Amino acid sequence: MITHPVVTVAPDRGKPHAPDRPGGATFDLASRRLAVPTWVLLATGLILVATASGAWWYSRAMRPGADLQTIETWIRSERYGSAQQELIKYLQRTPSDGEARMMLARVLAAGGDLAGCARELHQVPASWPRKTRALYREAQAHLLLHRARDAEAALRAVIDAESQSPSDPAVFHDASHELLSLYATENRWSEAREILWKIYARATPRYRPTLLAMRILQELERLDPSVSVKRLRNFVNADPEDWEARRALARAELALGQRSEALHDMRACLEGRPDDPRVWRDYLNMLELLGERETFEALLVRAPAIAETRPELWVSRGQTRELVGDWTTAASDYRRALALNPNLSSAHYRLAGIEQRLGNSLAAVEHRRRWRELEEARSALRPAFDAYVDAQRRLPNDSPELIASLRRLAEICRTLGWSRTAAGWSQLGLS
Repeated sequence: MITHPVVTVAPDRGKPHAPDRPGGATFDLASRRLAVPTWVLLATGLILVATASGAWWYSRAMRPGADLQTIETWIRSERYGSAQQELIKYLQRTPSDGEARMMLARVLAAGGDLAGCARELHQVPASWPRKTRALYREAQAHLLLHRARDAEAALRAVIDAESQSPSDPAVFHDASHELLSLYATENRWSEAREILWKIYARATPRYRPTLLAMRILQELERLDPSVSVKRLRNFVNADPEDWEARRALARAELALGQRSEALHDMRACLEGRPDDPRVWRDYLNMLELLGERETFEALLVRAPAIAETRPELWVSRGQTRELVGDWTTAASDYRRALALNPNLSSAHYRLAGIEQRLGNSLAAVEHRRRWRELEEARSALRPAFDAYVDAQRRLPNDSPELIASLRRLAEICRTLGWSRTAAGWSQLGLS
């Protein structure tokens, strides 16, 4: 009969042991310890070390650092290194704190890192109360870096935000005038007028005469290309795909007689912005001025439909048809130009001649009359504006001479088709 071995305590060692097996073998449990593989021990150790290290880094990152008031004191004391280190840690804990981001931007700017400054300001949350101020400072940083395209985007964001929900009149004023200056440098007068009227809508009655004067000066004065060309080249060097700056640079180069440079830059614009009707208009005008007739006509034929939204394109087409004696098509092209801009003097002048050739005497007389009106109004604008400036400086607001100068300006603007400007001057004359 087989019986189970009974575990007993060996009197000589005090450890459990089994009765002797046949043949003298014993059952010593001490010699039967389980062996643990080495790789398991190593893996366990690595896990413990990693856990401890992660806990240390987490506790370090989450350890309360200096508050913003203390960091502000450091910034004022020009302790920029300490301030930057603490602000980075602070933003790791609270990335949506707009004030901390603006402080970090100041620190980076003080250290000469304008790109980093602009980046931090751009990341200020849209819901932050001082977001428009952050955008304006971002634009200033971009301008110092000669990145006009990025500056324009930030400035327009300020104006759009302030137009929808006014919160900081000083920032709106400064951003608007900074953008007007940029548009003047780039000869972008239609965009400048758009911004000017946004300023006008928010302006106090006392400031509105200044804005109306700026609107007139946009027509009478242009920046000297020898002055603007240097700034425009900086823009293009900093951002070669800033097509607005490059287009303006090409026009400035053309005005300075730099033919090859102007053509090179305008061709680059056409390649980069083939769907921009203003590029087509400017390139065609450049080719015509330079006498590049063959290239001009070839380009005119392949102009895309989007370019047909510019009245100047239709004037160019009409002139081309005139050269080959196709009076009917030329007249149609000039009418298309006037449909897009009824106050285009050159189209009225050329159409008057074509209508006469076609036997439409009454139409010719009407277009010639309108051309003469526009030209006379243009010629009268400068003297009328100078008379207003002189009267405004010398006379009280209720002076008949000053009121007459306001009404004269309103009349000229109305003739030129500037209805909004005319209404502004008329209102001043009645107030």
